[in-house]
Amino acid sequence: MKDMSFLRNRFIAHRGIYDNKRIYENTTSAFLRAIKNNSIIEVDLRMLKDGTIICFHDENMERMLHVEGKIERLTYDELCYIARYQIPTFSMLLELTHGTVPLLIELISKTKKNALEREVARMLDDYRGDFAIQSFNIKTLKWFYKNRVHFITGYIIGKRNYRKEPFFKKFDFLNIKIGLYNDKKIKKIREDKFVLGWGVTNRDEYDRYANVFDNLVVDNLLDIIDSK
Repeated sequence: MKDMSFLRNRFIAHRGIYDNKRIYENTTSAFLRAIKNNSIIEVDLRMLKDGTIICFHDENMERMLHVEGKIERLTYDELCYIARYQIPTFSMLLELTHGTVPLLIELISKTKKNALEREVARMLDDYRGDFAIQSFNIKTLKWFYKNRVHFITGYIIGKRNYRKEPFFKKFDFLNIKIGLYNDKKIKKIREDKFVLGWGVTNRDEYDRYANVFDNLVVDNLLDIIDSK
């Protein structure tokens, strides 16, 4: 049995702690605030055209960078030229955390021959710190089960896939969007799996679901903490 206690005992800061005005999501500043708060960092990873792995959620650049186009079509040098703030690489994040707080790592790129999975695994092989891999993509989880069975992996469930029963179930935890299932069903799932809940944005939601899930992935974390 893998030890997932590190996912239970701290707040999980979704993309770090940020406001997307002064401090942006998935940036060094957002991660530093999470480290200062001793929180787990949830981070999104994508692979660029040149193989660089960056901390960035969206496929399209419009919301965060105010330019059109898919981010994965750029090299890192090209991205740095057009970005309005620094977008860190995954290696920068690993150097920054250096094992001080756990990482909850979402892989969202779809690369040929599992290039993203292979490179992330290579970078984590010698990393001294707690981490878990998660994805909406069953093929990603299947690759890790085949090639890094000792890694902790989780399947993310949201509106697009919550009615679909996954054909591959050899993952260690679920991360389920709050409100998709009733409390009774979550309790039943927790009999066999460790279950996180994502999509918490305020104190009322946190209080509502804190005892339903094993832990919660939280936006606006400082607002929630300050409202205690």
